[in-house]
Amino acid sequence: MTGITHARVGAFGAALLAGALALTGCSASTTEASTDETAAELVPAAEGTTSYPFEIETPWGSTTLEERPERIAAVTPSQDDAEILVALGITPILISDDGPDVWVEEALNGEIEGKYSPGDTQYPVEQILAADPDLIITLGADISDVYDKLADIAPVLSTATEEASEKTIANEWADSVRAVGEALDLQDAAEQVLVDQEQFYEDFRAEHAEFQGLTATYLVYYGEDGGVQYHSTIDSPSGNVFEGMGFTPNPLAEQFVYREEVSQEMISAVDADLIIFSDNSGGDFATITEQPLFQQLQAVKDGHLIVIDNQSENGRFLIDGVEYQGNLPWALARSGPLSGTWAASQLAPAVDAVIAD
Repeated sequence: MTGITHARVGAFGAALLAGALALTGCSASTTEASTDETAAELVPAAEGTTSYPFEIETPWGSTTLEERPERIAAVTPSQDDAEILVALGITPILISDDGPDVWVEEALNGEIEGKYSPGDTQYPVEQILAADPDLIITLGADISDVYDKLADIAPVLSTATEEASEKTIANEWADSVRAVGEALDLQDAAEQVLVDQEQFYEDFRAEHAEFQGLTATYLVYYGEDGGVQYHSTIDSPSGNVFEGMGFTPNPLAEQFVYREEVSQEMISAVDADLIIFSDNSGGDFATITEQPLFQQLQAVKDGHLIVIDNQSENGRFLIDGVEYQGNLPWALARSGPLSGTWAASQLAPAVDAVIAD
């Protein structure tokens, strides 16, 4: 792998700053204090556990952090990286314009400077360059076609593998949180994020003991072209959320791979004590849910079916005609330290309502 060492080039910026000081009569010490204050607002205090220079290796190359980064661009369109940063108390300077998602927004400590619009390659280099990051984070995606361009801007941290694809199960969240924490000298904070997530689920299971021992299936309908896909395989994002909530892994899930389209012959295998059905078709879910084979599922006959009408275009979802803020299907597709716990909290009242009947 080729090592690329980055030191942020600030000659032009320094000249501008010198001119500004001359014009305003401000002292250098005042400016430095202001800069330090801004950095402190973006990144929590260092813990002193990471030594710099710090080398970052990816499947596509290696880069080096000469010093602790302060301006961090989270450029994964899915916002997995933004979620990790915010969970660690960090405010990214750049994220994709698809958000921030509700669970990210609720945990933000400050304003995000900029948003970028994913292009044909999903990573618009010019916009990322203009944000002036000193670290670029992109998790869980194949960036082989753009890695070198990103690495020319700033060191790049990725926990993806070379086999990453759009259907790759979401990042190993624990590994990603720890990797980001190590690079940013926040290793203790990273461990605390994971402890807090597990504590949330432990408290959740105690509060919802009625979920324990039940099985759950999560299906997503993408309309006539995409069909119905099985999302709740073992160790999938939604499968992890359900396990955290106290559900028992569904043995029937072993008949599917993550996001496999469910054929007519396999409909009987989606059965469970509870079926959660997300409609991403724009309202045509009855095409599936009213099918005779679907109606014969035990969960459906027992009334243990939750239909999520996804209205992501206006940032809402509906259950039984009641509108809620956020994108619950997207949260179930992530299962991260913020999205997974948010999804569990959103689902709990609906689950309680159907299993109580």
